[in-house]
Amino acid sequence: MLSIKEKRLRRIMKEGRCVLLAFDHAVEHGPHKYEGVCLDPLRIASIADKGKADALIVHIGTGRIIKENYGKIPFIIKVTGRTSLSPTMVQEIVTTVDEAIDIGAIGIAATVYVGSSMEYVMLRNLAEIKLRCLQEELPLFAFMYPRVNDKKTTNVNFVRYAARLGAELGVDVVKTYYTGSKESFERVVKECFVPLLVAGGIKTEREEEFLKIVKDAISAGASGIAVGRNVWMRDDAIEMLRKIREIVVKK
Repeated sequence: MLSIKEKRLRRIMKEGRCVLLAFDHAVEHGPHKYEGVCLDPLRIASIADKGKADALIVHIGTGRIIKENYGKIPFIIKVTGRTSLSPTMVQEIVTTVDEAIDIGAIGIAATVYVGSSMEYVMLRNLAEIKLRCLQEELPLFAFMYPRVNDKKTTNVNFVRYAARLGAELGVDVVKTYYTGSKESFERVVKECFVPLLVAGGIKTEREEEFLKIVKDAISAGASGIAVGRNVWMRDDAIEMLRKIREIVVKK
């Protein structure tokens, strides 16, 4: 018999695959980074619904608006955050798991910058978040992003390390960076013994280029993708999300 957490995870990861639409960017980057793009939460909810995303990743305020006005979309609440106005590379707890439960979250997400100068804070936070998720039987999605000298890196060895760390620490699903090739990403997937999602990353100008990344990541063994800017920054956002989903769920 499946546990409540397993049922929730299966609702998101149907047959072990999922496409998540991420919309947590305005917290870390600010709305000024997306001039000309409509950041209305209800627009994003509509894209997720019509494009058939398995869930939305959002912060609590956005989740409340969507819950009140567009309640049928499952969402994962991001409980950690930072702003780009601060030079300190750390994501602190900004929302409690209990708040997320109150608005009907189906899962919890948290970020760890593996290798950053403030790594220890985020690992300690992860333990606290993980405990509440275990108590409430909520799946925990950990965004394990490697940082060397507080700088982002997609070096395969550091990505392998970050992904493996998440699995070793007992999270349910790991999300991390694509390493640039199918062959290198296969190593990341092989050594991460929990489902692994690839991060969508910054918007690429050519649609074909991004769809090839999705194809290669899934071919390498990824369980899905959490994509944001490469969908909702495009005029044809719904169609793009559908194309991504076709790649991910295709048998």
